Amino acid sequence: MNIQEAKEEIEKAVKAYTARTEAGTLRIPIQRQRPVLLIGPPGIGKTAIMEQIARDCAIGLVAYTMTHHTRQSAVGLPVLERRKFDGTEYTVTSYTMSEIIASVYEQMEKSGCQEGVLFLDEINCVSETLMPAMLQFLQYKTFGGHRLPEGWVIVAAGNPPAYNRSVREFDTVTLDRVRRMEVEPDLQVWKEYAIERRLHPAVLSFLELRPERFYVMEPGSSGFVTGRAWEDLSEILLTMEELGLEVEETLFGQYLQDEDTALEFSFYYRIYERWKIKLKPEKILAGDWEEPGETASALPSLALDERLCIVWLLLQSILDLGARLGEQQKLSESLRFFVEGLNLAESPDEQAAEWEKLICERLASRQKGLAVRKENGLLSPEEEEREQKLSVMIRACTEDMRLKGDFGCLAGKSREESEKTEIQRQKLASAMEHAAGFIRRIFGKRQELVIFLTGLTEHSVCQEVLKKEEPKLWFEAEKLLSADSREEELRKKLQG
Repeated sequence: MNIQEAKEEIEKAVKAYTARTEAGTLRIPIQRQRPVLLIGPPGIGKTAIMEQIARDCAIGLVAYTMTHHTRQSAVGLPVLERRKFDGTEYTVTSYTMSEIIASVYEQMEKSGCQEGVLFLDEINCVSETLMPAMLQFLQYKTFGGHRLPEGWVIVAAGNPPAYNRSVREFDTVTLDRVRRMEVEPDLQVWKEYAIERRLHPAVLSFLELRPERFYVMEPGSSGFVTGRAWEDLSEILLTMEELGLEVEETLFGQYLQDEDTALEFSFYYRIYERWKIKLKPEKILAGDWEEPGETASALPSLALDERLCIVWLLLQSILDLGARLGEQQKLSESLRFFVEGLNLAESPDEQAAEWEKLICERLASRQKGLAVRKENGLLSPEEEEREQKLSVMIRACTEDMRLKGDFGCLAGKSREESEKTEIQRQKLASAMEHAAGFIRRIFGKRQELVIFLTGLTEHSVCQEVLKKEEPKLWFEAEKLLSADSREEELRKKLQG
């Protein structure tokens, strides 16, 4: 299965394992809750999906890399106790609470989440002395004398032996007590994630051209490339370009640790740089691209890598508009809900001090909840930035309310943000129409248009605007993509 399918299966497991009867007992007893065991090559996103699951399900997350632990830190330290049996006192060995179990309880206290996921990475690389205790934990959810709290689900992950010499195989008895999921790299799934995350257009277009370079890892070979490497390279390229820093050739090999892949992408990136300067995507999206006839006529005869550069430069500019619209929509909605919850009058009132106190209390409560989520890794950077903007708006309106008696300030600000949302929405729709028209005029209804429309439909905000604001373009997208899908299926059958 791919990593997205694994994520969906784990989310279902969390919901099933934490479901309770009307009497409040677990529907599936703890002893029947098989831990999930993810087995897959490194760098495909096993750790990343656990953070996404915790955010999506609003549950806690405690993550450990097991190669860093000894038997003592996992099981606990032995302590001597005096106990009586049949009237005779004996000295017996007990154990302090496991560091891992203690971390779960600490997380529950900090976050207030009584349910969560305990993620144990590199589970099959633990030391020989720790392995028996780990197998017992997977089977009985117990370290030493301490059990994992109810409502917490165990997810473990490891690499196949071909990718790690220190891997220890699980025996049949243990495998019969876990839910084993084998995960493989999948470019299409990663690409959907990458488009939502707005990864660098040179990375996305290069992998469109050379999909075999997405994941390079041959057992026994020193060179490798993973999805994680492409994402990290994308981040540094975007940041360096924004800061105006020169990108040296050596940078690519520092992330893409396969020499051939690094060389190919280095060459492709220079093509991207050239077209970024020459094309002027902002003019095309605004509908005022006016290049000499000979330049326009030369574009269709360009090499495929250069044509893809042009398409992805346009697509990335539109995806940026889509991401900004998405954030604006969420900000506008958050402000609207906050204002509606207050039920403020739009005229001055003698209770101004009480209203100010109420607003400040609700804002403080909201920020306290966000602080807890941030501390526990459940707050994304985008949401944190959006909440900061919201806080500044509310505080500014509260100040106007106190000094000027302007009780309509918050409601007015809410309307203003809604109007901004609509303006950005129309700008995005117009940009999509102009870019599609440009590609259609220059390249015709060929693969360039299919790639462009595919990118639009894989971004949630762009897809929604395309459906509602540009129905003709949406119909064209469905028609072309459907035909392209049928053609691909036929090609596979013929090759088979």
